[in-house]
Amino acid sequence: MSLRTRTVAPRALTPADEARWAELVDRALEPNPFLSPAYLATAARHLPEAGDVRLVVVEDDERMRALLPLSRDRSPASGTAYATTAGPFLAGDSPLCVPLVDGEGADATLDALLGHLRSRANGFPGLVELTLLPGDGPLWDALARACARNHVTLLERYRMQRAVVRRADGAPRPREAMSTARRKQLDRMQRRLEREVGPVDVSDDGADPEAFEDFVRLEAAGWKGTTDDGGALAVSPGREDWFRDVARRLRDRGRLRVIRVTAGGKTVYLSVLLGAGTAWYGLMDTYAEEFARCSPGTLGRVLEQEYLLDRTDATLVDPCVHPSMALVSGLYRERRPVVGVVLGTRVGARGLLALARVRRRLRDRLARRRLRRPGRADETVEP
Repeated sequence: MSLRTRTVAPRALTPADEARWAELVDRALEPNPFLSPAYLATAARHLPEAGDVRLVVVEDDERMRALLPLSRDRSPASGTAYATTAGPFLAGDSPLCVPLVDGEGADATLDALLGHLRSRANGFPGLVELTLLPGDGPLWDALARACARNHVTLLERYRMQRAVVRRADGAPRPREAMSTARRKQLDRMQRRLEREVGPVDVSDDGADPEAFEDFVRLEAAGWKGTTDDGGALAVSPGREDWFRDVARRLRDRGRLRVIRVTAGGKTVYLSVLLGAGTAWYGLMDTYAEEFARCSPGTLGRVLEQEYLLDRTDATLVDPCVHPSMALVSGLYRERRPVVGVVLGTRVGARGLLALARVRRRLRDRLARRRLRRPGRADETVEP
């Protein structure tokens, strides 16, 4: 396998490049919809904060083999330059930044990727920050081996446990995994909703373009659309058009779900999930505030899990919420490690000291950073 590596702006890619990129998303060791062309290339066209992203691409004559998005940054304290996946756009809008690496020939692909990052001709500094990677699984193991093989320093700077639910034989259903008190409370809320409004039903309306428009309207009608820090798509300049483009492109590939919970035919909860491989990632959700007394946000998250496990082939559901959000995290029965690392691709003794300083600064920054933009689904669980 003869591999080539290049650094390119998303807007410079051809339609053929984007088609090969889209195919890589589902083949990757860690499929990641937030690094799909439907998400990232459209952001580069719609949002100024995505304009600085550059893509490190590994490819052969037939396929794109790896893709890593990077932005340049500099430590204000030390002046140390570094490259990062947490640029202005991805830091606020991507709850998963794991690079795409083809599952076939992964070792050779990672060797080519690291070789490019070690070269001074690539235009990036010798320190490379990779954020929000799964800290287990095939990509994590392959990356550790590749760094050792290529004499690249890998320094883990944080590790946290993020709530998920996985498909597993013999695992308890989502409600059964909760505490008795919480399960009883959830059942009471569902009975109340059914008594006051009508029978509860759950559907996936991702194939219907009107479902996304319903989401935009419902989100805008609530506090997210009527307060200064709500962050609803309809009141965020450029974002409604951007995400309408994202939804259209993912819908065309069957990688968009809009989970709708209704009671008596009335929509009480909507969520938007993006898919890659057999994994689904929650990005946004909202609920009808007129039914807030029935906790539709909490109930909706649990019904969503039940729907995806019972009626789809999903093997992983990740709501993409920060571990500090205990109420939301408690609705999910499992945890997955998420880590951030810094790679020293051209680092001597002096560079290692700079690496340590960057690590401390970035660790402090991460402690203040949320995985999602404010006003999204991390706020839907009611007290």
